[in-house]
Amino acid sequence: MWKNCSRYRNFPALLLALVIALAVVTACPEPVVTPAPDSESNSEQTPDSRPGGEEVTIELVAENNEFDVQEISVPAGSKVVVELQNNDRGIRHNFALYESPGAEQSIFIGEIITGPDSITYEFEAPDAPGTYFFRCDVHPATMTGDFIVTENEETQGES
Repeated sequence: MWKNCSRYRNFPALLLALVIALAVVTACPEPVVTPAPDSESNSEQTPDSRPGGEEVTIELVAENNEFDVQEISVPAGSKVVVELQNNDRGIRHNFALYESPGAEQSIFIGEIITGPDSITYEFEAPDAPGTYFFRCDVHPATMTGDFIVTENEETQGES
């Protein structure tokens, strides 16, 4: 009866592809979201009480498994607000900041969202000027960039 029905001819192949896709999606481990190492000690400080004293908003877009910028600059000690727009339908992305490209020491790890969606992250920029490393933890080889912390008026006077 079913042998002559052409619309069910590819059913076994479609079923196999669905099972494989489901196995791949469920096999990907969910990264652990952790706050910045010293977030508790900074929780009572306002942006104006930090050395940078200012708030910097960064609009970051994730699309086609790429960030729209590869370099972000903020003043040392400033409050950073990252507005992440994930335009990749069904794809998970986040923003995470590390001391270096090796990603051994995290500064901030944001929640992972599945696109299309958006999220706002808030954290304090490092007090020490220098070049740090940001990435999407889901796509750490392709979605990366430099997070440059510049001297502000107060840190320039300390040099």
